[in-house]
Amino acid sequence: MLIKFKDLVLESLKDHKKLIIGLYILFIICFIAAWILSGEAVNSISSDLPTINGTNTNTGLSATEIFIHNEFGGIMTYVSSVFFAIPAIVMIIFNGANLGTIGALFNTILPNGGIMYIFYLIPHGIFEITATVIQSVAGVLIFLFIVRFLRTWISKDSNGASDAFEKSKKLLIHSIILMIFSTILLVIAAPVEAYLSVPFSEFIMGLF
Repeated sequence: MLIKFKDLVLESLKDHKKLIIGLYILFIICFIAAWILSGEAVNSISSDLPTINGTNTNTGLSATEIFIHNEFGGIMTYVSSVFFAIPAIVMIIFNGANLGTIGALFNTILPNGGIMYIFYLIPHGIFEITATVIQSVAGVLIFLFIVRFLRTWISKDSNGASDAFEKSKKLLIHSIILMIFSTILLVIAAPVEAYLSVPFSEFIMGLF
């Protein structure tokens, strides 16, 4: 079963590689744009705040809390993406912009905060950001499945709903497989964020 699941994951990733890459690029663009564009606003707000000399970026959340938060958000996005896949795209834009804005804030209030923030993101972000992109792809696919199913069902060549489902089910299967895969990535990301990302960033910064 594990081998079959692995094959399905690889197939899903390969078949929708362009969509995955496209959403990843959108995330990166939003991240960079938010960091740059929010810099001035963050500077004006943070000018009234004292400079923080520490480097602790710990959220104080446990791995379980982090996982539940991220997984719940992903499931809500997935389910709501039946509405033209809009939530899937919005989640990418929001997460990229949100993380970029936080980066600009850290860059302002902490010495070398921007660099430290990047090093903080890297360990868990490899898994968490990838999971976010995969969840969005799954959301787009569930919408495409519905569209293809309805188009096939009402077409003259269709032999009914069961025939339309058979012709469309590959998208549904890929969508579900990618959601499961994203959950696995979030399971890995949660303890890394809770217990390793901060020490890793502090260790790297301590080398300079």
